[in-house]
Amino acid sequence: MGPHTSPISSKTYLWIFCTCDVVSLVIQAVGGGLASEADSTPNGNTKPGTDIMVAGILFQLASICVFTVLFVNFLRCVRHDVFPLNLKLIVAASTFSVIMILIRSVYRSIELLQGWSGYLITHERYFDVLDGAMMIMAVGIFNILHPGWLLQPKKSEGWDTETLPAGDASPSEESHELKEMEK
Repeated sequence: MGPHTSPISSKTYLWIFCTCDVVSLVIQAVGGGLASEADSTPNGNTKPGTDIMVAGILFQLASICVFTVLFVNFLRCVRHDVFPLNLKLIVAASTFSVIMILIRSVYRSIELLQGWSGYLITHERYFDVLDGAMMIMAVGIFNILHPGWLLQPKKSEGWDTETLPAGDASPSEESHELKEMEK
């Protein structure tokens, strides 16, 4: 991999998309709070709060779509590269997770665009499948294909953990080193 695989750096991905997610969640929270407050007052108008909440969800959907386009571009750039099985599994898990999150985001956008009495929001099975199940699968795949397990350095790959800088040793190696020092 390298700079030829993406138009932005890995650190930039972190800053852009984590910031977008936080901003969208704050917008949704503000809108939800305003809608809830209006709902609890006589003749309260929930529409302004709902509209703000929908704007937050649509902003989140837009940022996920941009991420998806960049992710597909990455996959296109590396499609002919040869990778070890562990990296192929991480890319497969990431692809699956992105698809699940995208499905959930489309559902959430449509759900709230229909309003508080819309069909999707009043039928819980859609929420269970298109929101809850999508997120369980998006996160659950990384319990099965955990990057921490798949990216473990192996001495057979030329990674000698004894030559790594301090702080890079695994907890079990640190425990072993402490026991050796105590002797």
